[in-house]
Amino acid sequence: MLRTTSPSGVIHLFALLHALVVLVCQCYGVNDALTLTILTMTMTVMLCLKKGMPIDIIAAMVIVVNVAGFVVGTIGAKIICHFVDIEVAARLLSTILTTELLGWTLILLAKLTHKINGMEADLSRFDSKQRWTLVIVGVILALRVGAAMLFASPLYAGASVMTYVWAILSSTPALITYVCLAIICVRRLRSLSMKGRKLLTWTCYALFVIVVSALGAWGLSTSPEEASSLAIDPRTYMRYFVASVLVETTICCITILVDSIFSIRTAMQLEQMKAAQAQYRYVTLKQLINPHFFFNSLNTLDGLVCEHRTAQASEYIHRLALMYRYMLRCEDEMLVPLREEIDFIQEYVTLQKVRFSNGFEVQYNIPEEAMRRMVVPCTVQLLVENAFKHNAVNADNPLRITISANDELLTIENNILPKYTRVASTGLGQKYIREHYHTLSAQDMVIEKTEGHYRVVIPLL
Repeated sequence: MLRTTSPSGVIHLFALLHALVVLVCQCYGVNDALTLTILTMTMTVMLCLKKGMPIDIIAAMVIVVNVAGFVVGTIGAKIICHFVDIEVAARLLSTILTTELLGWTLILLAKLTHKINGMEADLSRFDSKQRWTLVIVGVILALRVGAAMLFASPLYAGASVMTYVWAILSSTPALITYVCLAIICVRRLRSLSMKGRKLLTWTCYALFVIVVSALGAWGLSTSPEEASSLAIDPRTYMRYFVASVLVETTICCITILVDSIFSIRTAMQLEQMKAAQAQYRYVTLKQLINPHFFFNSLNTLDGLVCEHRTAQASEYIHRLALMYRYMLRCEDEMLVPLREEIDFIQEYVTLQKVRFSNGFEVQYNIPEEAMRRMVVPCTVQLLVENAFKHNAVNADNPLRITISANDELLTIENNILPKYTRVASTGLGQKYIREHYHTLSAQDMVIEKTEGHYRVVIPLL
């Protein structure tokens, strides 16, 4: 059933299960902490697997969600008690709200960190990811049980671990030190994690937390007067050590999540950029090698050869080769200087001049400063080609194309001269140009069509 349940259904189901556990444990006077922890971990793993999150993200999520659940649930119960007199009802309401809050926060983080082509993960596949997930959950659960036994031991007789946790959090130097060291550690171990060496990475994290907590506990349990001596109270030291492990582990996991969110989003943006570039290349190549382009080029060459204009035929072939050489050279380039694109356009216009001896004009109004700005390769050529494709070319009423620019924008404008037969258009060229520019610079291409003119404005990068 859980395999086909939507993420929202999973959240609601576990919220009800949490409430049921609280109700049963309250009726029989049983401590519900461990059972609620298991349910919270199960819900977290279910949602993470359904969203296809990586193993390291799942591990960090499980730890952070359990800590957040304890803190939010405890604070929430105290707040609700001010409005609800019945303790059991307050506990039930707090548990349901906390579970819902944690579940929807997980969904939000999943959207920020990972997407798997819009499809949910198949929970029926017991692959290596799920086996590692079970191992991680088992280890975390064992540590949780061990912590519960430790908190109930004589070490914490008459004291609470939260007292020492709050002492660490309220110490600005200690908190800043823990956060800075966690950031440095996560950044240093990122490359190790990206190589797939998860076990070694988490072992390094564990050693880091133990060492930092041991040193931090010594500093926190030693007063300034006693700093010169090594004499410390072992009980106080152990209490601070355990609290430091909890605090530093949580800080590390939060840092891992934040770092992963930014890393994954950067990777996703790069993939989107590559996909847009690949689609744009396809459209550009299709535009240049479509049958009409070849048919017109061959017809023009045939006419030049039949008229024995061999020099012009040779020049035509040379310019055609230059166009394709430019296309091949820019195949792996995301951006090219506007000057190179204008040179490419001039070669294209020269070919069209051979085909149409008159009937169109191309004017350039581009300052030298703008020539050094960047554009997506073949963008201008596609827009100029569209002007020829969708408008009539005749000497009586010439097609006028103007390419102008300022420091920020490039404008390609032409007068509208409808053809007798309408040319079919998919609009893919302009669509991919728009997507490409939006991906590269978050700036949009502007298209303006009036009764007599068609204008396209693209940003200079």
